[in-house]
Amino acid sequence: MSPHLQARVLVTGATGKIGRHVITELLARGYYVRALTSKTAPEADGRLEWCSLDFHESLEFDAVVQECAAVIHLGAESRAIELMQRANVETTRALAAASERADVKLFCYTSSVSVYGSSRRRLVTEASPVLSTERDVRSEYWATEELRSYGRTKLDGECAIGAVAENIEYVILRPTVVVDFDDLVKLRDWSKARKAISASQHPHHVYVGDVADAIVWFTERALKRDEQLPGVSIFNLSDDDSAVHTYSKIFKTAYAASGDRDWLVTGIAWPVQWLSVIVKYRALRLRQPFGRMLYSPRKLRSAGYTVRCGMARAVAAFCEELASTQ
Repeated sequence: MSPHLQARVLVTGATGKIGRHVITELLARGYYVRALTSKTAPEADGRLEWCSLDFHESLEFDAVVQECAAVIHLGAESRAIELMQRANVETTRALAAASERADVKLFCYTSSVSVYGSSRRRLVTEASPVLSTERDVRSEYWATEELRSYGRTKLDGECAIGAVAENIEYVILRPTVVVDFDDLVKLRDWSKARKAISASQHPHHVYVGDVADAIVWFTERALKRDEQLPGVSIFNLSDDDSAVHTYSKIFKTAYAASGDRDWLVTGIAWPVQWLSVIVKYRALRLRQPFGRMLYSPRKLRSAGYTVRCGMARAVAAFCEELASTQ
């Protein structure tokens, strides 16, 4: 067995949507995994070791990162504003600092495209402007207070990494809307009005299996190197150039496969979406609504990563399941 396949990888947020897939990928490729959860830790199972730590009670990570060659930091708070500073910023800083002391080779941090807010330009790259972090500037982001706070604290988490980065290779990934089949099923239950208004929007879906695959790809690339490459790299993690690039395409494909009239939608033109956002937030802003922006995956592809599945194939597989249940 290659030396890098005997490595131990720490995964935070291990029981979350992405974390479960990342652990499965790592184990399938021969790695040892130390899975961190805030819940009661299950018993160890072969190469899978579980640890329990609540970020809101302790930020002592030295013992947790000990003997780990890589850290994949997925744990985050996306709903409770009062918990976001601790979970998304202070935890990230403490974990990165502990990783520096432990001589970890790679620290992979999942941020979010929320850090960009509502862009003035339709195409969003890693060089695009990001949110102000010192205060909540509502005009920068057509979104709820919770989502604006999430975007700011995830960006602060990136800044926290930059403040302690010294000897480790850091990869910061900014995923779009991570979905699994269950998330696609839920679209069927949207109201007719919501479906009609959303039909022309870009859903910005990226398949959770591809997110896990990209994370593990970066991990393997770092662990295979003979020498470490210290520094911080940032990548959009999106599939926005997928052939399935509107909700309407998902609805039509699902209806064709299932015949379920809940998927049958008459869409409304995209300017109505823009107007609905203006009405919802009671402000006319010279920014792009979320469903009109495009998050460029070009830098990620230029790094050598190729999407393993893609949303077009994921939706097709989802529709095969729908057809089989009819």
